[in-house]
Amino acid sequence: MELRVRFVETDQMGVVHHSAYVPWFEAGRVEWLRERGLSYREMEDSGLSLAVASVAVTYRSAAYFDDLLAVHSTLTEARSRRVAFAYRVSRPADGTLVATATTTHVPTDRAGHAVRLPDRWLTPLLGLLATNP
Repeated sequence: MELRVRFVETDQMGVVHHSAYVPWFEAGRVEWLRERGLSYREMEDSGLSLAVASVAVTYRSAAYFDDLLAVHSTLTEARSRRVAFAYRVSRPADGTLVATATTTHVPTDRAGHAVRLPDRWLTPLLGLLATNP
């Protein structure tokens, strides 16, 4: 997915603040699912969430206010109790790799308790994992 850096996401020097990246990863995950026919809204409506268990980011180059960035998301793991994604944030205008990251998620119910990922979600994720480039 593409996004344009908003002023609110930058510090007083116009550089993207490190905290801005995490919402971009979330948006990338949700879009990745949507593009593959899986709705995170439906997942949430069914009482299932993918709680973030860990985030690891490597910042490679600065991004700036008004930059157009590409967030490439990839499913890297799908198990009954764990789902993981990898991300690459780049600036297509000059080909610069801005950041790489990984997130891991634990399926949870509405009360926030860890649960097994229902087959309704696990089966298609496993199929997508098998066909990931």
